[in-house]
Amino acid sequence: MRRRDVLATVAGATAVGVAGCAGSEAETPRAFRVSSPAIDPDEQLPARFTCTGEGVSPPFVVESAPEPTAGFAVTASFNQGPITDRTFWTLWNVPTDRDRIPAALPSEPVVESLGGARQGRPEGGEAGYIPPCPPRGEPFTYRFQVYALSERPSVEGGTTHDTASEAIGNAVLASRRFSVGYTRPSSGPSAETASDR
Repeated sequence: MRRRDVLATVAGATAVGVAGCAGSEAETPRAFRVSSPAIDPDEQLPARFTCTGEGVSPPFVVESAPEPTAGFAVTASFNQGPITDRTFWTLWNVPTDRDRIPAALPSEPVVESLGGARQGRPEGGEAGYIPPCPPRGEPFTYRFQVYALSERPSVEGGTTHDTASEAIGNAVLASRRFSVGYTRPSSGPSAETASDR
């Protein structure tokens, strides 16, 4: 199994999973806390973050991080099949002095407004967040995972999600996952993105 596939299983649902160097209980980075003012696991993913709305990236707040955290990262994915996942957002090298990742990040390889953080892209696509756009009426579960990293990956902004996910996975100290459902309305805007192909 590839490292990026393992990443999808290392943390539990609803922002309670922990990944990283978990040996004894004292070594487990339980203090890592992440919240989102916009995502509630008991609710649907707000339309603002999908193709039926503005299609912007969601916000996150890091409340504490284990030592020695060198930076933060975010990945977003959904199940494309029984054993494969599809990544539609990678963000890494968020500086540790930025405890808030704001919504609506620009679709650029390097986000200067977020301390030079970097974003990945799908094969043949552009860097940045791709809003979920599943087939109408079919329920999907989307996973947003926030990481504390032991080092800042050296991969350039605009690299593919696969390469970015592997680099993130090699530096994980801890992570928190937000799993949230979304069912695209049976009628409405017909916008399509790479996430529904």
